[in-house]
Amino acid sequence: MVRRDPGYVLITVLMVIVLMMAAGTLLAGSLQFRMWLLRQEAQDIHLSALIDAGVAQALDRFSLSHSWAGVAEHGVGDGTVEARVRMGERALTRIVLVTVVYGNAGRSVEVVVQLSDFVPPRVVEWTPVTFDPLKAR
Repeated sequence: MVRRDPGYVLITVLMVIVLMMAAGTLLAGSLQFRMWLLRQEAQDIHLSALIDAGVAQALDRFSLSHSWAGVAEHGVGDGTVEARVRMGERALTRIVLVTVVYGNAGRSVEVVVQLSDFVPPRVVEWTPVTFDPLKAR
């Protein structure tokens, strides 16, 4: 019968514990990264929804009056939406800058809206704009 050295068993147990701790640390880091990605995705979805809401509000207001001048920053859910309107190059076009903020992020988009007395207003151009957080607050 072969007797093992008690130190060998202790070293083996310690190595197993160290390997288990390393695997647990890697798993925790992976889960934390996935949670960060999910938070980023949720924030992107909220920002996209707020941009769509701002553009939809602009189209709705233009259907009531071609002279709508925009709306100051106001709360929508947990975010804010602001719409600024300026005249386009043609007589019946308006350029709307929609800026939204949600959490610590924001987005801006510039849309060119074609107006008509006979059909509802429609977006003819949609351009993302570099978001400047200093101008948004």
